[in-house]
Amino acid sequence: MTTKPNPVLGLLIGAVLAWGGATAINYAGIKLNVLRAARFDNSLSDGLPWILLILAVSAVVGLVLSIRTISGGALVGAGGLLTAVGVAVFTLPLRQAFDLSKLFVIPGTNPTGYVLWDGSVIFVGAILLVLGVRRWATDARSTPQALPGSPGYYQPGQQLPPQYPGQQGARQQDYPPRGGSQPR
Repeated sequence: MTTKPNPVLGLLIGAVLAWGGATAINYAGIKLNVLRAARFDNSLSDGLPWILLILAVSAVVGLVLSIRTISGGALVGAGGLLTAVGVAVFTLPLRQAFDLSKLFVIPGTNPTGYVLWDGSVIFVGAILLVLGVRRWATDARSTPQALPGSPGYYQPGQQLPPQYPGQQGARQQDYPPRGGSQPR
């Protein structure tokens, strides 16, 4: 049984997911960057937990964004938030951009929105936005518009009404003829 897509719910879920994912990846990125660049520590055992956190957050976000009923809206919500914040960081005055980046920092940690300042959120956000708009449009086209019980409502597996007098029921699989060559 397929369920009807709910892109509006997906918008909210996608925006929250993008904020949470960007915040967690920002935190892990700062820890990894300080470990490797500031301390010149190249040990895999110290950096591995932060790499695993980034991979885990990416996997969870990817799985939620692939849920068919909310994916169109979730992709648009996540992509819209990331793109808007990324563009705002580069266009707002520095003080306001810095304040905006604090929204993507875990309280009590270093308040540098590392992920926001390199432009990667614009790139990822634009990709998610384009994919989301496309998915949303596809879902809107494939969703039946007629209400149950109204003329023109078709349910999968339902036999279509007769097209011509004396015909028992129209079957789409009878055309084109099976096995034979196609007329030209």
